[in-house]
Amino acid sequence: MGLSELPKYQSISNDLRERIAQNEFSTGQRLPAQHALAEEYGVTVMTLRQAIAELEAEGLVRAAKGKGTFVSEPPSVRYDLDHLSSFTQEMTHQGIDVATEVLVIETDPADADAVRAALAMADDVAMVALVRLRSTGGEALVLQRSVLATSLWSEISNADFASRSLYDVLGEQCGIALDRASETIRAVSLDDDEAALLGVMPGSAALESIRVSRTVDGAAFLYDRALLRGEATEIRTERSAVGMRVAFQTL
Repeated sequence: MGLSELPKYQSISNDLRERIAQNEFSTGQRLPAQHALAEEYGVTVMTLRQAIAELEAEGLVRAAKGKGTFVSEPPSVRYDLDHLSSFTQEMTHQGIDVATEVLVIETDPADADAVRAALAMADDVAMVALVRLRSTGGEALVLQRSVLATSLWSEISNADFASRSLYDVLGEQCGIALDRASETIRAVSLDDDEAALLGVMPGSAALESIRVSRTVDGAAFLYDRALLRGEATEIRTERSAVGMRVAFQTL
């Protein structure tokens, strides 16, 4: 089997990654023994182990002591950073059926002042919060709270948010063209109420996404806080030298 000009272990990991994606090695299946794979690729067992270690670091495979290496269960949610879309749109793109339950519609939320500041809105703008629980296969995965001006809400309040995304409703009924968003993602621990809604233990890890969405003219119009169950989520992005900037900051 021919390898590219990349380091041998990386060429092997790329090829194995593709074979897993093509379901040649399916979820839960044990990979061939390392010596057999090393022979197949024409490399040493040490080089083959480097390739396996790369896949294990990505969570694609898992090693069971004395039993071999197995293809891991895929995460329930893949959170891509290379394009802008709503959660419902993202899951639909991945072929995942999403059930949405509207939990709360709250006028004059407690954090209205902070949200108005984040959206650069005047102090007298009335706000409303929409809280939704997203599930797949009967399992809760994402708790999302969206805050926007009451004037916008009055135009969309009759929409069926159990079957339509907020982005779509705003676009179709308010003519708001989604253009860009600022998003911050960090690791947090779930409090008792959040954990109960997501069906996990209090203190469980989650990813918190804070997103401010903007129109074509740059005006901020929507504030979103989403909690994604940590053990069921992975973040992926395709990066190039000019296509994306990723910054890391120590808090």
